[in-house]
Amino acid sequence: MKKSLIALAVAGALTAPMVAQADATLYGSLRLKVVAEENKDLDVADNASRIGIKGSVDTNIDGVKAIYRGEWKVNGAGASEADFGAGRLAYVGLTGGFGTAAIGQQWTPEYSFVTGAVDILDGNSTALTVDVFRASNVISYVTPNMGGFQGALAVVADGSTTNGEDADSYHLAAKYGMAGFTGGISYISNEAVDDANRTAVSVSYAADALYVAALYQDKEALDDNQYELAGSYAFGNTKLLANFAKEGDAKGYGIEVQQTLGKQARVFANYLEENEDAGDGDTFSAGMRVDF
Repeated sequence: MKKSLIALAVAGALTAPMVAQADATLYGSLRLKVVAEENKDLDVADNASRIGIKGSVDTNIDGVKAIYRGEWKVNGAGASEADFGAGRLAYVGLTGGFGTAAIGQQWTPEYSFVTGAVDILDGNSTALTVDVFRASNVISYVTPNMGGFQGALAVVADGSTTNGEDADSYHLAAKYGMAGFTGGISYISNEAVDDANRTAVSVSYAADALYVAALYQDKEALDDNQYELAGSYAFGNTKLLANFAKEGDAKGYGIEVQQTLGKQARVFANYLEENEDAGDGDTFSAGMRVDF
């Protein structure tokens, strides 16, 4: 733990001059919660806290900028040497009128274009559907926004030297948005594991205080398809959220209330219930999130 803190402190000292000289943003989000889970002791848990730096620099090519981003895990609930400072994102790339090309550890097109539409709760959420967030060894390209349409292609390069494949997986995704409606579709061809290809489709609608979304996934490795519904409604500084997910006989739902404490802080309370096939547990959590 001390080594991790020293490493982060040294990194911060070294990057400070670069932050001042470049178009860079130092950001973070600290998220902690108290968790009361059925048949388990009360616990204090981290809720995906992170710290990062991102920005862009000019190049000698007209209209093209070089971009960069690094993001690391910060565990505020008894972090160990193994998880404190673990990388979440680390990539560089070029962006301009042609779109954005990047290489490194990134969000997957599936999450950015499709499944992220239903991942809206701060606390516990049913984990039946959204399970691909980020990937390492990624070479990606995202088109510019063309009248509401955007597409993405990513190749996850093979880090192994034993299976003879050039890539672990190929990702394709597209989305289109208009008048508050957004629809997305993605496909992952998995070259490293047999019967692991997957297709996902989502639709969402946002209008003032209301947000609703639906997700459908077809995974070759599963006998049953997956479905998830999510929605939220805000009034004043309070937001009510809920989701429901189902995969065959496994199902669960979550309900949550969030209270904003200004533009960058909020508290929340969340209740999750899953049936026996999904984990058979009731969980209550309450926590706080501060962004900077």
